[in-house]
Amino acid sequence: MKTNNLIYSILVSLPILFSGCSDFLDRNPVDALSPATFWNTESDAYLAMVGCYNGLEPIYGGYNMMYWDCTSDNLFNYFSWEGRKPIANGDMNPSNTGTDYFTFIDIRSCNEYLQNENKVEWSTTAKQEQYKAEVRSVRALLYFWKTEWYGDFPLITEVIETPDEAKIGQTDAASVRQFVAEELQAAIPHLPNKNQTVEGRVNKQTAQAALMRYYLYRGDYNKALTYAQDIEASGEVSLPDMSYADAFLVANQYNSETIFNHTYIGGTSMNLYLPPFMPNAIGGWSSVIPTMDLADAYEMRDGRTIEEAQLTGDYDPANPFVNRDPRLRATILYPGQKYTNYEAMPDGCYNSMPQYFKDGSRNNDYWSNADNASKSGLQFKKFLQTLDQFSDVNSATMRVPVFRYAEVLLTMAECYIELNQDLDKAISYINKVRVRAGMPEVDRTKYNNQPALRELLRRERRVEFAGEGLRRADLIRWGELVSKLNGFEIRHFDGDVTSELNADGDYNVNVTGRTVIGGQTYKVQEYHRYLPINHEKIKLSDNNLKQNQGY
Repeated sequence: MKTNNLIYSILVSLPILFSGCSDFLDRNPVDALSPATFWNTESDAYLAMVGCYNGLEPIYGGYNMMYWDCTSDNLFNYFSWEGRKPIANGDMNPSNTGTDYFTFIDIRSCNEYLQNENKVEWSTTAKQEQYKAEVRSVRALLYFWKTEWYGDFPLITEVIETPDEAKIGQTDAASVRQFVAEELQAAIPHLPNKNQTVEGRVNKQTAQAALMRYYLYRGDYNKALTYAQDIEASGEVSLPDMSYADAFLVANQYNSETIFNHTYIGGTSMNLYLPPFMPNAIGGWSSVIPTMDLADAYEMRDGRTIEEAQLTGDYDPANPFVNRDPRLRATILYPGQKYTNYEAMPDGCYNSMPQYFKDGSRNNDYWSNADNASKSGLQFKKFLQTLDQFSDVNSATMRVPVFRYAEVLLTMAECYIELNQDLDKAISYINKVRVRAGMPEVDRTKYNNQPALRELLRRERRVEFAGEGLRRADLIRWGELVSKLNGFEIRHFDGDVTSELNADGDYNVNVTGRTVIGGQTYKVQEYHRYLPINHEKIKLSDNNLKQNQGY
C-alpha cells in the first residue's frame, strides 16, 4: 500500500487561486499565480490539484469533524467564540452564524483547475482524467457539505470574473444535490482503488463512500446499499485486526479500514494543536468534551443497555463506568481513569468530580474552578489515547478518517433494516462492528424486528462514530434534531474516586449527583436544520441571496 501523504505536497504548494475577484464570492489573494505563466506542465497541474484539496480541511478535516460533533448531543463546546456552541444551542442568527461555510474560494479553486487543465501537455490521457476526477470529487464533497447545511446554495461551475457576475442567488437544493451525485458518478471510472493510490488522495472507494452517504441522507436506501456493496466487493478495505482503541492510535490510524482521511503533520504549518482536546490540569482547554448523555448511550459489556442492567442491579449509577462497552473507555476520559501526566496528581488519575481533593488542594479539572475545565467532567479521548504518542502536543501528527469501513458496514445494516428486507443480514453487519469493538453479537431474541433493530442501529452509529462529525446529520435525517436537542442540558458528575481498582485498571468512583450546569440548556427548533446566511453576504449579493427560513 502506498503511504506517501498528499499533505506533504500541500506543504510545498503555492496558492492556486488565480485572477479575477469578487466582493461577494470572496477576494483572491494578492500573491495568486497568473494563468498566463502557470498552466504549462503536469507539475503545474499537480500543484493546482493539490491546492484544491486545501478546501476540504475547514469542512472534513479531523479537527473540524471533532468540533462539528459539538453541534449534536455527543460533544459540547463551551466557548462561543469557537463557533459551534451557537449552532448547538439554537442561538445562531444572521449576525452570529457560528461557523460560516457559505464561502466560495474553495469551489473557485476547483473551477479554476477544471477550466485550465486542458492547457497542459499531458503525458497520458489516463493521468489527465484521474486528476480531473479527483478535483470533481473534491468539488462534489464541498457542495455536498454546503447544501447539507444551507439547503439552497449557489451552484457555480465556472470561474466568476467580475463582482457583478458574482451577485447571484441560490440554486435549489435538489439541483445542487443532483449535481453532486452526477459528479461523483462520473469520477468513479477514472479513479484508482485505495491500494493503488497515495494516502490523502481521493480514490474510487472515496467517491463510492460519498455517494453511499449522500443517498443514505436522502433516504434512498436501495442506492445507498448499492454503493456500500460496491465498496465491500472491492476488497480494498476491511476491519483491522486490532482493538477499537488501538485503531485510533497515531501509529495505526491509516489502517485497512480507512477509505479516505485527513492528515495533520507535526512540525509543519499543517500540524494539529491538541490543547483544545486536553484537560485543563495538564495544560488543555477542554474545548471539545463528551456529554453525559453520550456516556450513558454505551451499553454494558454484555450488550444490555444501562437501563436494562439497572433493573437487575448490574449497573450502578454511583459507579457507572465499569463493565461497559470498551468503546466508552476508548472514546471518553472519565473520572477514575489513569491517563498521561496524571500520575502525580492527588488521586493518581483523572478526577474532575470534587472541587477540592482530599488533601485540600484545588482541583483544576472541577467544572467551575476554571473556564478551561470540562463542564461535563468528561474529556474526549478517541484520538488521544495517550499523550506520549505525540512528540509535541502543540504541533502534532494525526490522521483522522473522513470515511471508514465501519460506516459501510453500518450503512448496509441500516439499509436492510429500513427496507425491511433481510434483517438477518443487517444483524450480521452490525455484528462485525460490535465484535471488533469487543462487544457480544446482537441478541436475536430481543432484536428480532424492524423497530428494535432500528433502535439498536441508531445507538450503534452513535457510539461507533462519536467525535467523527456524523451525529448531527443522523439526528436530522431521523427526524430527531428537536426531540434530542431542544431542552438538552449539560450535566456534571459530582462525587469522588475511590481507592479500589477495577478490572479495567481504573479506579472505581462514587457518584453522588449529576449537576445541571446553569445557562447551557439548548433551544433548538425545526428551522435550525439549516444554518443562517450572514446578512452582510446577502447585502453584498444585492439581496439576490435569500435568508433561510426562520432567521
